[in-house]
Amino acid sequence: MAAKAAKNSGPVRSGALVGVVLAGGEGKRMGPGALKPLRLLAGRPMVAHVVERLRPQVMDLVVVANGPAAAFRALKVPVIPDPPDILRAARREGRKLGPLAGILAGMEWAKAHHPHAGWILTAPADVPFLPLDLTVRLCGHMHVPEPDVLMVRHGRRREHTIAVWSVRLAADLRRALLEEGVRRVEEFARRYTFAELAWPGGAAPFLNVNTPAELTKATRLATSSLRDRKLSKR
Repeated sequence: MAAKAAKNSGPVRSGALVGVVLAGGEGKRMGPGALKPLRLLAGRPMVAHVVERLRPQVMDLVVVANGPAAAFRALKVPVIPDPPDILRAARREGRKLGPLAGILAGMEWAKAHHPHAGWILTAPADVPFLPLDLTVRLCGHMHVPEPDVLMVRHGRRREHTIAVWSVRLAADLRRALLEEGVRRVEEFARRYTFAELAWPGGAAPFLNVNTPAELTKATRLATSSLRDRKLSKR
C-alpha cells in the first residue's frame, strides 16, 4: 500500500482499507447512564466523532455495536453486532469477549462486502481525536513483506485496537475465540507477522475517554477546537 505525504487541511485516504469502529465495550468506568460510545461530546455522541474522522480515510466503514440499534443507525453507516456464535459464547461465559470479537465481526463484514480489500483498520469508539492522516501513515509503513498486523504506538503505549489487520486471519481468529479461549488482542496478534508504527508527535490524538473526568477533558478540547475552526474561517 503506497502513501503520499499527509496534508493538514483534512482527512487523507490511502489504500484499500475498510474501517471498523469498535463500539461494543461495556464502559463500566464511565458509570451509570448511556453506553459509553453514545455519551455526548460537544453535542454529539462520542462515536460520531470517531466515524467523522475515520470515514473519509477509508474505502468503507462499519461500526460494530451490540447496543440499541436505533441510536447507532443515526450515524448513517452500516452497524453490525458481534457474530452470533461469538455472542452465544459470551452469554455462556457471562461476559463480553472483548475487542477481538469486534475485530472478527469487522473482518467478516469486509470479506463479504469488499472481497478484494485485504485489510481492515480498527479504531475504538472512545478515541474521538483520531489523526486525520492515520491511514496514510499506516499504509506508508506497510513494507514488503507486509505484516499481518500493524499497530500504532506512541511513547511507551501500544494502541492494541488502533491497528491494520489482514482479513486472512479471520478463520484463525474465530478458532482462537471459540476453541482456544483467547481474549487478549496482543496475545492473538503476536502469533503472526507483527509490526508497529511509532507515531510522530505526542499522544494527544489518541486520548482515550473512559471516565467522566476524561469526558470532561475531551469536551473542553473539542469545544476549543471548534471555536478555533470558526475563528479561522472569518
